[in-house]
Amino acid sequence: MSHFNLKSLAFYSIAIASVTLLFKVVTAYGETNLKAAPAIAGSYSFDAKNLPECLKSDDLVLTIEQSGVYLSGNLKSNNNSVDRQKTNPEKPTLAGKWENQGLSLSGAVPNLTGCGKSTGDGSQKSLVKLRGVVEGESLKGKISLVENAVATDFIAQRVKKQEQQQEQGH
Repeated sequence: MSHFNLKSLAFYSIAIASVTLLFKVVTAYGETNLKAAPAIAGSYSFDAKNLPECLKSDDLVLTIEQSGVYLSGNLKSNNNSVDRQKTNPEKPTLAGKWENQGLSLSGAVPNLTGCGKSTGDGSQKSLVKLRGVVEGESLKGKISLVENAVATDFIAQRVKKQEQQQEQGH
């Protein structure tokens, strides 16, 4: 009694060949057409003179966290001494995605001096939208406060890791 009959051998050979061919086709497609989002996570310092009126006096820093194409982050003022004293990481207030070679972030940003609406606990929240592209070590794009709905061009420079560690007191 033979365990290898011709029909079984032919079936398994065709199945293995089909799986191998399918794997090669999918691998070739992925290598040519699917590209990972570039690593843009980090901190970016804004040039305040190009920002909307209520943000001109602040030294703003955008901190971006990245998971694939999904982005989150915080926009905060470096002039706020309370922010400098915090050592615990804050919950991100901005959320967005990397798509079409650019990023978009939006959300309610607390405590931007002179912007936004006061909340019941005495803090302020500003609804902010950011759209931009990363070119080398700079982030260029448009920022708008939803209350104003007028987008303003901005340029933000990536903060070097050594400078970030000095700001955090490490």
